[in-house]
Amino acid sequence: MFAALERGACHLWHLSPLALPNGDLVERGMAFLSTDESARYARFLVPDAARTFLSARVLLRSVLSAYGDLAPAAWRFDTNPWGRPYIANAEAPARLEFNISHKPGLVVCFVGYGRDLGVDVEDASAEPAYLDDIASRFFSPSEVAALLALPQRERPKRFFQLWTLKESYIKARGMGLSLGLSGFSFTVDEPSATVRFEKDFADDPETWDFRLFRPDARHLIATSVRRSELPLTIEIRDAEDLVARAVGLVSK
Repeated sequence: MFAALERGACHLWHLSPLALPNGDLVERGMAFLSTDESARYARFLVPDAARTFLSARVLLRSVLSAYGDLAPAAWRFDTNPWGRPYIANAEAPARLEFNISHKPGLVVCFVGYGRDLGVDVEDASAEPAYLDDIASRFFSPSEVAALLALPQRERPKRFFQLWTLKESYIKARGMGLSLGLSGFSFTVDEPSATVRFEKDFADDPETWDFRLFRPDARHLIATSVRRSELPLTIEIRDAEDLVARAVGLVSK
């Protein structure tokens, strides 16, 4: 599988936190977690939120073990100055990159080789309160204008398209909200999108690939990938069997 990444592929893995029996996931998946991850899990007071967090960590560790010769519990992580996690194992495959995102009902893990990449997932079935106010605060002027020009019933769809794209991009850059969200503008033609940067924003729009995916009727996923000399393909994969094997629910 890892050789396929060397040829330019990225893999987008997704998992429903409800896909595995809760008792088995907690009992077996907890063995994968680091001391810090276990402490974070213990701080959740809402069971669904705890299950989503645990599912995301188990998904990440299970997926990485499909690309490197390490057991799920053996992966170690550190963060850059802006809090973006990266693989800290010296024995891990060189330049293996990942990004994760989760919302109630879905967790995703995006992996690639030697590429800047980011992913975001949102529950697009909900209509966010104060949509116009949120957009005017965080979107660029051109994005706000395009959003408000739409009929009211169409605005939630465009809002989530823009929001997921922006989140995936700032995660790919590894600098989070320090980049700001109003210095770049997306034009959406689902399942793809293009970006325009303000003149004082240091990046080149031609070096980026942006895509949108709808793995189910409820969720929207956006990916951002820095282009390279290798042709880019993104394969979307259901992780239920992979994780079930990793935690020992089915035979490998």
